[in-house]
Amino acid sequence: MGLHIIPNDLPSLTPGERRVLEKVRSLYKDVEREAYLYIQPRITHLEPDFILIDSQRGVTIFEVKDWELSYISRADRRKIDLADGKQVDNPFCKANLYHAAAQRLFRLQDVLKNERNELKFKLHTNVIFPYLHSNKIEESRLDQVFNQPPAQCISSDMLSTVNINQLFKNEFSFIEEDEIIAIRTLLFPEIKVSCSDNQISTKELITALDAEQERFAKRVPYGHYMVTGVPGSGKTVLLLARAIHLVREHPEWKIKILTYNRSLKTKIENKLNSLAADLAFMNVRLENIDVSTFHKFALDTASICVPQKNTVKWWNEELPEVAIQRAQSSYDAVLVDEYQDFLDDWIRLCVKSCKEHTYVNNQKETVTGINLFLAGDRLQSIYNNSDHSWKSLGIDMRGRSSLLKKSYRAGSQHIDLALNFLKQEKKLEEEVNKFYCPMSELSFENEMKDGVSFIEGSYEDISNKVYELIKREGYKPEDILILCRERKDCESIQEKLNHEIRQKVKVTKNITEGHLIITTYHSSKGLEAPIVFLVDVDKFERMQIEQNDIKLRKLLYVGMTRSSEHLYIHAGSYDKPSFGQVLRNEIS
Repeated sequence: MGLHIIPNDLPSLTPGERRVLEKVRSLYKDVEREAYLYIQPRITHLEPDFILIDSQRGVTIFEVKDWELSYISRADRRKIDLADGKQVDNPFCKANLYHAAAQRLFRLQDVLKNERNELKFKLHTNVIFPYLHSNKIEESRLDQVFNQPPAQCISSDMLSTVNINQLFKNEFSFIEEDEIIAIRTLLFPEIKVSCSDNQISTKELITALDAEQERFAKRVPYGHYMVTGVPGSGKTVLLLARAIHLVREHPEWKIKILTYNRSLKTKIENKLNSLAADLAFMNVRLENIDVSTFHKFALDTASICVPQKNTVKWWNEELPEVAIQRAQSSYDAVLVDEYQDFLDDWIRLCVKSCKEHTYVNNQKETVTGINLFLAGDRLQSIYNNSDHSWKSLGIDMRGRSSLLKKSYRAGSQHIDLALNFLKQEKKLEEEVNKFYCPMSELSFENEMKDGVSFIEGSYEDISNKVYELIKREGYKPEDILILCRERKDCESIQEKLNHEIRQKVKVTKNITEGHLIITTYHSSKGLEAPIVFLVDVDKFERMQIEQNDIKLRKLLYVGMTRSSEHLYIHAGSYDKPSFGQVLRNEIS
């Protein structure tokens, strides 16, 4: 485990802050227990320089001042007059404000309190002066105005020799894993993975991005960026965390999140709504984050009505063309989920809708660019058959993309089956090798074996299995997702289900809490469940036209990667040649 530094660096750190960062990094160099150092976090409306969470020590907050003695003109217990004419708060007053605010915040979570309603862990604050010696503090009698417990003073000479014990006042305070997650999600609600009841949660109590995901969400540079990843790697969660991070850093910014289909839009809106109370407490302007499908966004931008005789060409080509002509730079950031389903002109509209901003990049250079964040998986492109030419779109993606290699949802057996199925087609094999790393380099939260079963027979057999899962194995209706080729098939299966269960079933494209969802393969993006049924896979057959064959394979690939526990693959018959037969042969 060791120390997780989030983000792992910030170009805006002062020399003194950087010195403190390197000191903490060196102190934890050989420490294997779980610890987190947050750089320039926020406690409600307050902004300390660092927060350090140590699973064996507690939590400590750092306020760092790069002051030398000559920079301080006058000081009292509340205010400091500086040589440049500024008057600022006494840093010990600020540190104690941080302490009180953190106390109030942590008390909101019952899991962090004992039976006496006290915090289970120790909370400390430190004011650090990397360039002010303790002798100078005493000689100038600053110690009289600095002595304000609980905040303690660490001068430059003390910083040189300080150890972990001293940062936590030589106290031990053990924090359990669920308590660490609770602390992190209270401080940073954008990392909370809030799942509706029909979606898998990776932790029973509170679920947070793991440290690598969280670090990634906060270290993504300003400007355009693309993140790709295996199914279930948290691409949508990262996109959401990035949007909230941006609006916390820039409360006046307008953020637009775009999706291809309504089910994904609903999923993102549900996540935002579940965070609303926490975000309001953190003074995050949630109203500045707007979620829309692309076609609704294009309609609004073009300011035209849908013609009575509209076609796919009108929606995909003619509407975006008008929208591009009329688009203004209205948004400070545009974030696109499942970008691989967006056509080139759709991306052009996103680019044109972004305002240009000046920012300091990781090389500490001042540059100008747009904040366009793209998340997706090229192998799930079931609507767009062509690759994007980023150069023709005016976007230089060199060094501006990352691949997420860990799946938090789909098990290794599901991913392995899905990728091997794709690779049976030559072009798809090339895509897998191009966009993914070798299977051996992927990692999985869920290593469950025997997670695939095959059902042969009628819809009645699916109904019987659903009944067994709910009535005998203890699953809830919302734990089950059934995918069909067409809506009429969805309705046929609904009719076959047990009457009592049928009351908790929805045939819909949208997430509906507390219900078993039956929907089409095409509408399954953004959906997930512990139990997933793939219906009528024997009707997926090899196609003479290569492009159609690829599209069907990708459609099944999407379906195969929706489950977090068990995947049931149904066919009327596995005897005739079909993709269903291919999949069963892969497992047997």
